[in-house]
Amino acid sequence: MKYILAFLSLAMLASSRGEEVFQEFDEKIKEAYSEYVLEEHYDENYPYGIKLVIGNLGGKIRYGFCFYSDDPNAYYVRVYYKDKLYAVESNSRGDVQAVALDLPEGSTFSLLIFDSVHDEEMPLPKFKNLKIMSKTEFEQLENKFQGMSKGAALTRLKPEFKLAPDFWFYMFAVSIILVCGLVIFIFYKRRQGLFNKEIRSQNVFNFREFLSSSFEFPQEATDEYEEAEYEVMEEYEEEEQAEQEPRFGAYPWARYEEEKSGFNIGEYLRDKGYVTDYNFLSESEKNQIMLELMRLKDEKTITHDEYLEEIMKLWKK
Repeated sequence: MKYILAFLSLAMLASSRGEEVFQEFDEKIKEAYSEYVLEEHYDENYPYGIKLVIGNLGGKIRYGFCFYSDDPNAYYVRVYYKDKLYAVESNSRGDVQAVALDLPEGSTFSLLIFDSVHDEEMPLPKFKNLKIMSKTEFEQLENKFQGMSKGAALTRLKPEFKLAPDFWFYMFAVSIILVCGLVIFIFYKRRQGLFNKEIRSQNVFNFREFLSSSFEFPQEATDEYEEAEYEVMEEYEEEEQAEQEPRFGAYPWARYEEEKSGFNIGEYLRDKGYVTDYNFLSESEKNQIMLELMRLKDEKTITHDEYLEEIMKLWKK
């Protein structure tokens, strides 16, 4: 019994709310129009109501309407005009009181009601394809009411704007791009991070500078090989004389006439502190001599042929 009474009280409250909205609209209509006709639609099976007015406003035939929903914002109304949907100003509950629409004579429009949850159109054929009457057609209507003819502001239609389903995704992506761009711009203006020349130059290997530097053995390594160097000096001088004789076919790259610079590579390396008996050297020491030979070749101090011959001797096992 309690539930029945509660339902009846809610129904009476909704009904009184609808009557209140319609009564307020009737007062506005009576004050604005000189003559008008009202058409009301209310069905107990649907929790909303709509009332249409046709009248003479300032010498022109205008249409207006009033809409309310028992449950606030559960339904909404749109004006369908020239193949587009338009919204009109409403209150916080979604109720609409459009005294006079800004539509020219002869225009055709429809009043459509939608379910707010599913955006489904409600069946309301009575208010579809309404044509704005001429004065002659309006004067032929019966049951007209007399108004106060004070006039009213026209209700303008606002194009309905609906966001695409993926709108927020694109907005999020664009926001991230803009934030990243702003951070990069700030770093650039302040010369921070990668835009700081000092930071960019840190831990960067300069190959040219490395080749130009002087590689010197520690004194301990020099002393270690000094005795062995003197022992093989005679043998080295004999080999050096033999190497100065060009031999065709001695190396894969050998030509009939090899280019010679006349630069004494062995003497140069010994002056730099290197041991020139390559058989006694470790791989690390050979790599240092290799870099020195590369630098001599890059500076055109020795020829390409001399460079190839020397590295063959250096890495020969």
